This record gives sequence, structure tokens and C-alpha cells, in this order.
Amino acid sequence: MLLIPLTCNLLLTLAAPGAELSPAAVVALHASFDPSLGALRAGRVEGPAALAAHERSELAAAQDRSRSLAALRAGFEPTNDEWKWLAIGGGIILLIVLL
Repeated sequence: MLLIPLTCNLLLTLAAPGAELSPAAVVALHASFDPSLGALRAGRVEGPAALAAHERSELAAAQDRSRSLAALRAGFEPTNDEWKWLAIGGGIILLIVLL
């Protein structure tokens, strides 16, 4: 059953390189490689947006007002619920090792 579609695909693959592309198809292919479209492509590498001095001062003031914001900025800190699950997981691993 799958032999006929696979054979057709193989024949089209072998015959396609010899076929001429129409001028419109060539233009469409070249348009997909247009360098001006590079900014719209996914996965592009851009640096972070620069912060102005007043934005930095506002962030510093917000960090002084809220210690939780400072904790978030400093990195990951598990919550009480996460500590509970970490302790349960550690206990299970310890029990498995001891048995």
C-alpha cells in the first residue's frame, strides 16, 4: 500500500533537480533569504535593551521598598511548600538507600 506513494516521492525527488524553476519561483526563493528579514526571524540573537539612568534608579527604589523583589533578582529561593517536597523526596531516597 505504501509502496506506490513512496515510489512516487522517490521519482519526484530524482526528477526535481533537473526541472527548471520559473522566474517567479526563483524570486520567491531569493525573497526568503533577504537579509533585511533577519530581524524578523525566530532565534535571532539580540542583546538586552539598555536601561536609562532614571529606569535604573526606579528599579533600585523598588528593590529597596520590597525585599521580595531583591530575593527574586538574586536568584531562586524555594518556597515553604517546595522545601516540604524536597524533604519528602530526600526522605524517600534515604529510605531506598538504607533498604
